[in-house]
Parts: sequence; structure tokens; C-alpha cells
Amino acid sequence: MAKITYICEGETENTARIHVDGKYIDSENFVGFVDSNIHAIQWDGSSGEIEYKDGTPNKTISDISSYGFEKKFTDEEKVIADAEAKAEADRISKMTYADKRQEAYPTIPDQLDDIYHNGIDGWKSTIKAVKDKYPK
Repeated sequence: MAKITYICEGETENTARIHVDGKYIDSENFVGFVDSNIHAIQWDGSSGEIEYKDGTPNKTISDISSYGFEKKFTDEEKVIADAEAKAEADRISKMTYADKRQEAYPTIPDQLDDIYHNGIDGWKSTIKAVKDKYPK
């Protein structure tokens, strides 16, 4: 089972943090699904503890499945990935053919290396592929 930490406050306001196996996400979607007196829940893969805000002694736990942290984390990863993919698709849709070509062309040092190794005809072939992909 995964190593999991839940912290009631993320870095930004009105977020909480879930940390799963070395990766973390701060999200508004993680706020409010645990008791408001809980500061953190830590799980090492087989056991863990709950830390409270009010000075109540930490409570040892032997099961974390009722919180559904892994599913909440995975669901939020998907939301983030989908939003990033949409933002990238929107960015690309607003680009002109010239913008797309500029982004696709190899760097000048790479083009010079292409000329050195493959000659002018090899370089022209590389450039033509980009021009064909993004025609005027």
C-alpha cells in the first residue's frame, strides 16, 4: 500500500494537501472531507497516525481506506492533466502556421549540425517536412 500524508492546509488558501508516494497535490477538493479537528493523517503503507489541531494525543490507525485518499489523489491528477491538455490544445488552436513552424523547426545549432552531417539536401529535407506539416 502507498505511503500517504494528508495535511489540512495546502500552500494556497482554502486548499488541503495529499501526498502519495513522493508526489503531492494541493486542492480545494481535498478540503472538508475529514473531521475539522484533524491537522494531518500519516500512513507509512501499513500503519499510521492522526494528528489533531486541539492538542488531543495522536491516534494510531491500522487502516486508512475509509478516507479514499488514493482515489481522491488519482481523480485530482486526472482533472489537472485534462485541464493542461485543454489549455495546450487551446494554445495550439490560436497559433498561426508561422508560429507552428517556428516551434517545430530545429534550433539553429541543430540545423547547422544537420547540414554538417547530412549536407544541404538533408537539411532541406528536414525543413521541408516542417513546411509540409504546417502549410501556408
